Amino acid sequence: MDIKSSKAIIHVKRIKQFGETTLGKLTIEGVNKSWYVLEPGGPDSIIEGSDKRIKAGTYNVLLYNSDKYKNVYELKNVPGRTKILIHSGNYHDDTEGCLMPGKTWGAINDKQYHVGNSRTAFNEIKAEIQGKKSIQITITNQLED
Repeated sequence: MDIKSSKAIIHVKRIKQFGETTLGKLTIEGVNKSWYVLEPGGPDSIIEGSDKRIKAGTYNVLLYNSDKYKNVYELKNVPGRTKILIHSGNYHDDTEGCLMPGKTWGAINDKQYHVGNSRTAFNEIKAEIQGKKSIQITITNQLED
């Protein structure tokens, strides 16, 4: 197996912030598809339980299981934060720092963003990265004014 096929590299480019939410675009190197990602609003935070988005950076990603979240992914070694997951969810209330993918996005009452078809988006992403020996995610802030 060549090195390229044994590693998945995910990119999340944060593009918009609105109220308590941040919207980003998720791509995977070598995959001709993209998804949206919903996170809490900023600024970036290293404070556990802050309900703010995590610090931009590069993190290793591992499969994660708990009673509440089965077969999702966890970002490792996030400064000041633990259990930052990639899981399905559509609204700000569904996250405390996690990344929730979606196929569509919109705004609720001019107050915050949401994503749609999150479970489908999560399953598509999972199918692309499943079985890779190494998964890495790079998150960048490229917010529009």
